[in-house]
Amino acid sequence: MLILLGTTLTTSFFDCLNPSAIAQQMMLQAMVNNKRHTLFFIFGIGSANLAMGLAIYYGIAAWVTQLLSSLTAAYPLYVYGLELAAGFLCLGVGIRLFARVKRSAAAVQQNLSQPAAQLTPLSLFVMGAAFCFIELTSALPYFGFLAVLSTYHYAFPLVLAFIVLYDFVYVLPLVLVYLGYNRLRGTAFITRLENVLSKVSSYIVPGAVGLLSVFLIFHSTSSLL
Repeated sequence: MLILLGTTLTTSFFDCLNPSAIAQQMMLQAMVNNKRHTLFFIFGIGSANLAMGLAIYYGIAAWVTQLLSSLTAAYPLYVYGLELAAGFLCLGVGIRLFARVKRSAAAVQQNLSQPAAQLTPLSLFVMGAAFCFIELTSALPYFGFLAVLSTYHYAFPLVLAFIVLYDFVYVLPLVLVYLGYNRLRGTAFITRLENVLSKVSSYIVPGAVGLLSVFLIFHSTSSLL
């Protein structure tokens, strides 16, 4: 038990040192008016990390992968057709978001009173969960921890407790960044940082959606051809 506890704390500590997650959270905090809404982003990361850990431990993720592989082999035209349609849908959404950003920038230059579009708590939660799922593809400490945990064959409550402990340490730096950001809010440094990040972050979401559309369209067309 002590060895597993030490493994959990050690691997989660190395896994929580994630500069990309911290940078994305700081950008989101500059984008939203209600800073508490960034907690939904952190909650999305923690929920996805917990769900994926349980799915990997109990083999659900492998079963879903096999199911998707069998569906793709049996109905390639339908699967890749849906992927292609999703790609064009994301492309349209990205273009619309970019156009909205340009209109907002033009309104600011003309001193027009136009409220900036704000991310909702649900969208922040989805962004956090999506970010976590993408990061898990390269989360070697997490997979190492799950591999060690699977050798003990504990009951579900203990498995859940260890994964929750790992999850807590994993999101702890993000919570500390949130608390520190709010504590320093209003200072000259944070004000300048928010001005810079708000200009950059307005193009992050349209750019990410655009890149996702390019990937989906390219992958589906190359697979069909």
